[in-house]
Amino acid sequence: MSRETTNRVCAPLRPTIAVRPPRRRTVLIVAALAAALPTAVSAGTGVPDEQLWTELDVIAPLADNITITGIGQLRLSESLSNPILTALGADLNYKTGEWTLGIGYRHELTGNRQGENPNITQVVRLPVTWARRFGRSTVAIRLMPQNTLTASSDPWRLRLRAEYRWATENWGPISYLYSSDEVFYQFSDNELFRNRFQAGLNLRFGVRTSLRLYYQRQDSTNQTPGAINALGVLVAIDFD
Repeated sequence: MSRETTNRVCAPLRPTIAVRPPRRRTVLIVAALAAALPTAVSAGTGVPDEQLWTELDVIAPLADNITITGIGQLRLSESLSNPILTALGADLNYKTGEWTLGIGYRHELTGNRQGENPNITQVVRLPVTWARRFGRSTVAIRLMPQNTLTASSDPWRLRLRAEYRWATENWGPISYLYSSDEVFYQFSDNELFRNRFQAGLNLRFGVRTSLRLYYQRQDSTNQTPGAINALGVLVAIDFD
């Protein structure tokens, strides 16, 4: 064996260091944000009202990365005059990478808290959403300014929502579990006036249809009842 060959064989092996992206740190930061949000708003007072929140979304493509969603909502209460809310609206969304930019409109009919004549509210929403997958986990953050067109003054509200999803495997129609928390900020009073927590699951039925079932707790400082426990049902039909 030559000296050159011997040197190659006997040369010390250098350890290989695998560089991994800091995914765990990102997940921990977002999880800490989601855990901190519920403490930003005082809990509602009094006995919680039990409600049923239902929604139908129909999603259709308009162009590459652009979709339009037609939305119908109905909410019922155990103790208030029903329905407490009916709404129709539409969202236009553009997706680019991990970001989704949108504009939406809602035409809402609500009964007031004394059960008198209903009120008509028109709302424009401007959601911006960031979402990223980490294996079977997905983290999403949504910032949504909204303007109440029918308000007499100070119509702007700001909503911040953090959501965590965990994709299931071999759970039949259950495609993922999720939890989320959302806070509402009111510019006129310069305060966080509402917190909305959800936890639930999503079921897939074929390629186009899904059903989301969830529990929701809402606490508000500017309405009566201030606390709401709701069962939520959202049906989505996706033609995209």
